[in-house]
Amino acid sequence: MMSLISLLPSVRSLRRPIFLGILCLFISQTAFAGPRKPSSASAPISSSASPSSSKASATSPYDFKSLLTRAEECFKENNYREALIFYFEAQAQTTSPEVISKIHFRLGECLEAIRRFDFAEFHYKKALLGELSGDLAGRAALKLKHLPQLAQHEEALRLYKRAMASYKRRDIRGSLGDYLRSLQLEPALMGQDESGLIDDAIQYLTFLSESKDKEPDRLLKLATFLELRGETEKAIETLKQILIIYANSEEAGEAEEKLAFYTQKRTSYLEFKKPHDGLADLTPKETPVLLDTSLEFRDPGVQSKEMAEYAFTFKAANEQPGIPDHRFEIFSVVLGKGENQKESLFRADEGINERILTFEDGKVQYRVEFQTVDLTTAYVQDIYGDGVRAAPLFAEIQVKLTVTRK
Repeated sequence: MMSLISLLPSVRSLRRPIFLGILCLFISQTAFAGPRKPSSASAPISSSASPSSSKASATSPYDFKSLLTRAEECFKENNYREALIFYFEAQAQTTSPEVISKIHFRLGECLEAIRRFDFAEFHYKKALLGELSGDLAGRAALKLKHLPQLAQHEEALRLYKRAMASYKRRDIRGSLGDYLRSLQLEPALMGQDESGLIDDAIQYLTFLSESKDKEPDRLLKLATFLELRGETEKAIETLKQILIIYANSEEAGEAEEKLAFYTQKRTSYLEFKKPHDGLADLTPKETPVLLDTSLEFRDPGVQSKEMAEYAFTFKAANEQPGIPDHRFEIFSVVLGKGENQKESLFRADEGINERILTFEDGKVQYRVEFQTVDLTTAYVQDIYGDGVRAAPLFAEIQVKLTVTRK
């Protein structure tokens, strides 16, 4: 009798059909189920990340009043670097021209305190160009008088220290330019130098071999260091080499100036560079032209003007009666004031041969240009009773007057 177990299919024979059935079921679900929805993990974090949403904005951690309060606290505690941060932030939060000018003034004081004189000068200028009150404006103007000198002193020290640092590393070439520029800004620094840099520089430049385009610069530096050591004659000979061998170089012009300086004074040392005037940058430049005008005469008459610095009179006139209308015999020009006046008289029968008249009255210069001189002939009654005679007359005169300050 067959056992029931023998009637059941073996596990191996059932494995393949079961696997194929599962695979077909998976494929059918994948093909007809449609696109899969994204999971909550891949969904957008918030609607603000959408391109169509408005951009997020960052706000300052302090309002305007708090910023100014913190800035003033730091300023009174001499914490100028910290104060700068709050002043800059406060300035960005106001549109009042007066407040902006006052903050520029405070920024200038902070920068001056940390010895950044160049930037302090800039902010004092910005304050003066804005709406700064009278007292603060006077203080800013006073500071602009001495800040450029302090800035130049600071720059001279910086260059000098950098030159000395290079020299200590035996980088003589790297120290030359900084050393010369520092002495040009502040010659007194030479009195502090006990390093021997000048002697080493002369020895270095004497035996240095340079390319043709750099040779004039080498000679010019060598002459300058010889000058600093007091060897003026050798410096002059070196400068002459530049003029002879490298006459077309840029250094030749400077060499020529130095030679002229030596010839006149026979003294040495670099020419001192004066600090610029910070306040002068804000002062409007005086125009040298006081008057530039054109005058026209077709009839007898006078055109004159007297001002504080200049005066002039132009006159068209007749000497005898019976002159036709729109004609005149004489044209006179008076330039200047008081006893220094210059008068020029022109007659129609002699013509005007001078196209340009010039005259200097102290610090004022006059220039008269005759742009149009029309002469005509008219018949007038002779004053001596000899009947009618032909006489040349002026029909039109146009002049251009220019008055300038020297």
